[in-house]
Amino acid sequence: MEGSSQLESIETAADLISLTEQLDSFSLYYGVNDDAALGKYIATHQHQATPSQLLFVNLNQWGRSIRDKNNGVFVSGGYVEQHYSCHEVYTGKNLEQMTGGNTGVKIKVASHSCPSGIWVKLPDHEINTGEPDELSVAMGELGITKWSRAVLLEAECCLGNIRDIADQYESLEELIQAGNNLGYVLEEQGQGMPFFQERFQAAMKLEDCTRLDKALDISQNLDCYGFIPSEQHWEKFGKDLASKRGFVHPSSPMGMHFDYAAYCKAEIETLNLQPCTGGYIARNQKEFFREFSKEPQEQGQIFGHNL
Repeated sequence: MEGSSQLESIETAADLISLTEQLDSFSLYYGVNDDAALGKYIATHQHQATPSQLLFVNLNQWGRSIRDKNNGVFVSGGYVEQHYSCHEVYTGKNLEQMTGGNTGVKIKVASHSCPSGIWVKLPDHEINTGEPDELSVAMGELGITKWSRAVLLEAECCLGNIRDIADQYESLEELIQAGNNLGYVLEEQGQGMPFFQERFQAAMKLEDCTRLDKALDISQNLDCYGFIPSEQHWEKFGKDLASKRGFVHPSSPMGMHFDYAAYCKAEIETLNLQPCTGGYIARNQKEFFREFSKEPQEQGQIFGHNL
């Protein structure tokens, strides 16, 4: 936030709110406080330089050239540079639409040296990029090297139906892993699945899902649910569905005169889909595979005794 406010013009509270919504447009190189440190960071994390190679690299020159090229700034926590332009998001009348840059799961953790705690937003991307991200930065601020030395103060999930996630995991490490998994799921959006968010929400509602592990399994088994979005989307969804099935090609003469809305309506009746928030849904006969959650206990049995 410190770096982004230097790189963008902030004159009003509205400007600040808009900027907060777009912090993903900026990168923080944590702990980088001069050109030499920036050069070493770039060489190590982005070019996989070995220690022996670093002995012969002019890191100060490399870092300065990066800073001059990208117009980054040094701040108290490191080096910040901007990748995308920011625009007005907050108009003064749409505060309820602001997320504060919300992600999948947020946890507030504390340590002996930081008893008031700090917020960590998941997912963390270091496993993919190789560069220090949320978790490394948080550990540095907390002064710890293991999450077992931290204390969880609060935990929040962006999915409104998932409640009390702090009580759903036996350790902070397990909660972090689950939060990462949810974040990746939401970023991937079903690898381009049409109306992924609506389908996911409807499936969780259908299954009365209140646990994060179950939500993760549902996200990986969305083909187990027949789904049609709400009526205003039938034209687009029907066109994608008919094309995917090879029923009719939208660019063909027949496709140009095809009633895709009627096709969706017929699909709802054929699959006996029921109304839900965001459209129509029903469970189909495909097998549901569990990776994160356990099989529900059979009704009528408690601790192995028949009722």
